[in-house]
Amino acid sequence: MKRTGVYAVSALLAGSALPLGLAGSPAAQAASRTYYVSPSGSDGNTGTSPAKPFRTLQKAADNTAPGDTVSVMNGTYTQRPGGSDVLVISRSGRSGAPITFQAHPGHHPVIHPVTAWNGIRVNGASHIAIRGLEVKGNNANISLAEAERGASTKNGKYNTNCVSVEKNRSTGSRPHHIEIAGNTVHDCAGGGISAGDADYVTIDRNHVYSNSWYTVFATSGISILAARDVDRGDSGTYKIRITDNVVHDNETKVKWEHCKCYSDGNGIIVDTLKDKAKAGATGPDYQGRVLVANNVSYDNGGSGIHSYKSQHVDILNNTAYQNGRSTRMDSYANIYAHNSTDVRILNNVAYGRAGQATNSKYKNVDVTYDYNVYYGGRAPEVKGPHDIVADPRFVKPGTDAGADFRLREGSPAIASGKAVPAVTTDITGARRSGVPDRGAYASDAVADTSPTAAATQDDVSSPQPSTPVGGPSEGQEPRRSDESAGGEGNDARPATAGEGLAQTGGGLVLPLGIAALTLMLGGALILLIRRRRA
Repeated sequence: MKRTGVYAVSALLAGSALPLGLAGSPAAQAASRTYYVSPSGSDGNTGTSPAKPFRTLQKAADNTAPGDTVSVMNGTYTQRPGGSDVLVISRSGRSGAPITFQAHPGHHPVIHPVTAWNGIRVNGASHIAIRGLEVKGNNANISLAEAERGASTKNGKYNTNCVSVEKNRSTGSRPHHIEIAGNTVHDCAGGGISAGDADYVTIDRNHVYSNSWYTVFATSGISILAARDVDRGDSGTYKIRITDNVVHDNETKVKWEHCKCYSDGNGIIVDTLKDKAKAGATGPDYQGRVLVANNVSYDNGGSGIHSYKSQHVDILNNTAYQNGRSTRMDSYANIYAHNSTDVRILNNVAYGRAGQATNSKYKNVDVTYDYNVYYGGRAPEVKGPHDIVADPRFVKPGTDAGADFRLREGSPAIASGKAVPAVTTDITGARRSGVPDRGAYASDAVADTSPTAAATQDDVSSPQPSTPVGGPSEGQEPRRSDESAGGEGNDARPATAGEGLAQTGGGLVLPLGIAALTLMLGGALILLIRRRRA
């Protein structure tokens, strides 16, 4: 009996050290499948070959299991009769085996919501990847006059979000480990890409434009709202990443129902990660860190990029050009933090509109502005010791399709930035070398030909940065008239040379360490028993 007990304990310890999926359970050994979808297919097909595809995205989604892929073939996909979304993703993958929705190789499918609330909605699901798809809303068939007359909180036509990640309102499950990469997201009456009550979200290499025009909810091109930790959370580890996106022409043109005023229409906003109850949200303050890096955000109605009522945010090496275009509301600055804590705004290039705010110090605590280039707006409210006010000398600044925000020779942004471990490449994926340039583009960038970089770039179709091309979630509170440059104090400080930024890893170190420790304990236990037997 003692021997049996020893080997049972040893087997348990050894088994617990194995990564999930290798323990030998029937479910773990099941082979992943690829489901194919085409408008010419049939939901009566098996869906497991390009010759016999499903017809609807929903049929494929409802058949998926961890590790499966939905390969979307050419054609246009609209909502089903009576359906509120084109695609609802409710099934979860698991760690190491996400469920992936992607364009079929060589194909360019279009998801086209017309009156739906969402083109794609991740409904409380986790370990989901959405790659290389185009989501095209119905703005072309809506006029502003029509929206001002007919928009309401009950009508999806004027509030359609392109891609929305949100909690499941029936079960309460919150999404985490979501990747939205290499998609083109445009012309939705509501938000472009939004994630609420979520954790471990990556929004990377998307082209997001012409959204938020007709909604009665305050939405933006890319937004993170009221994030929720699914683990303990660590302000030294990036859990949410918004990187390498091109975002433009997003603007709210209809009044926000909450305040009967105009608000938001930002390029990128990190919204209400703290003091949630004051904004009608729930849950504790978010403890993970957010990285916003290498994005180009221009000609949006609200800000280019900003942190609003948030904490633990790094805004690094972004380029913002002439945002704050809306004439319907007080203009927002290009890149800034507002009522935020522990935010670092470094290595950015912000080219503003004449007479508009450049950045903000309102109610900020422990917010660093440094190594930025400012031009075109009012004098910065906060200026770090290495900030520069000068023309960044873009190759071809503008708001049309020919705009090019790379740096010309002689730009003050060249070789004058601060090296940060979180940003080793530029928006094109090329490696930065030497003293880094400020902004999203590196003038001396070297193409990264490493296998890892090649695999990453091949996973999804990247946007062309230099050639711009349920119900809704709650938006940002409007800026009040008393929230001015002369508001409460600011604890802005310069970045010190030795100031480290967050780690980009996490997730595997602890499990592998536990596994190694478990194996050691198991081996020691076996050795001890053998000695006693001897």
